[in-house]
Amino acid sequence: MTDSEKVRLLRVLYLVPDLGVGGAERHVTTLMPNLDSARFAPSVICLGEEGALFGDLAAAGVPAIALHRSKRQMLAALADLVREFRRQKPDLLVMRGYNAEMLGRIAARRAGIDKTVVWVHNCGDTEPRGRVRVVADRVLDRFTSAYFGVARAQTSYVVDELGYPADKFRVIYNGVDPSSFDPTDDRRAVADLGIGPTDLVVGILAALRPEKDHANFLRAAALVAQALPDAKFLIVGDGVMRAETTSLAAELGIADRTVFAGSRSDVADLLRAMDVFVLSSYSVECFPMALLEAMSAGRPAVCTAVGGVPEMIADGETGYLVPPRDSAALADRLIDILSDPELRRRMGAAARARVESQFSLQTSVAAAERAFEDVAGIEPARNPLTNSN
Repeated sequence: MTDSEKVRLLRVLYLVPDLGVGGAERHVTTLMPNLDSARFAPSVICLGEEGALFGDLAAAGVPAIALHRSKRQMLAALADLVREFRRQKPDLLVMRGYNAEMLGRIAARRAGIDKTVVWVHNCGDTEPRGRVRVVADRVLDRFTSAYFGVARAQTSYVVDELGYPADKFRVIYNGVDPSSFDPTDDRRAVADLGIGPTDLVVGILAALRPEKDHANFLRAAALVAQALPDAKFLIVGDGVMRAETTSLAAELGIADRTVFAGSRSDVADLLRAMDVFVLSSYSVECFPMALLEAMSAGRPAVCTAVGGVPEMIADGETGYLVPPRDSAALADRLIDILSDPELRRRMGAAARARVESQFSLQTSVAAAERAFEDVAGIEPARNPLTNSN
């Protein structure tokens, strides 16, 4: 590429707390490497540690650094950011996470960056925002070009609750690459976990945190276990609720039929071992990547109708939506799907087709590219090398 071509690239810098395991983090490591290299020059900065997914950026050739700053080192982090912004000279700064959003916008002002985006990945706060954060958001809004979201369900939260201007907010759905997920059945990934080839496997992939409501999942599992002796329950993920969740499984009498797999990197293989996928959250489930991946793997899903989940599942076609904290309703729908192999096949195929037509990585990246160029004030057709996407 010649020097004249390089100056046409839109330099997009994404600032995050870290790149640990999580849906918002996977969004960064799938979006940035897939931006059109004829139009964009992506880079990433982590305020804290690298995180487990950091290596994905290096493997994809996306420049990334970690500042290794803690919450107690905010002033040092601010100085680091000003220095890095002046060195990298991004045309557009994208931020996700409270400290990244606050420090990033302050540093952007000091470094002369006037195009900034806050990308919101949640539909609510688990705890009320403190006065300092509320005031900081209000002051920094004047230095914020746009707010991106991942689901229409965020609108009331972003606009009404947080008070961000409606004309600055736009939704860009997450996406996954369906070709990375094989829709066939394969139990090899769980063979050493006590799950047999004829067991009916109900799986949940979520961090063991209170709002994910694994208690709701387990109570539903206990009801399913009474109706279907061959049912097994696979819990993938780890977190602060591990001990409490394990104890509840024993209390409900399903410890011998519940598998705690912990955090795993072979998600695609684990999804192939499931007959039906579940998310049982009672709040803040916005546009979960885990559900997109399950749909890509051709798995029907039964999920609580919270956040953006109803925008993802076509109720009765690709799976079922149930009220949050209603374990009986969750169990009933699971039993319906597990008892009907043809229904599982039909819903699974429809789920994958929905991802391919509406929530593919290609579609998501193309929408982000258009939004980046729009915020930066650049006409998409300016570059003769631009791909049509």
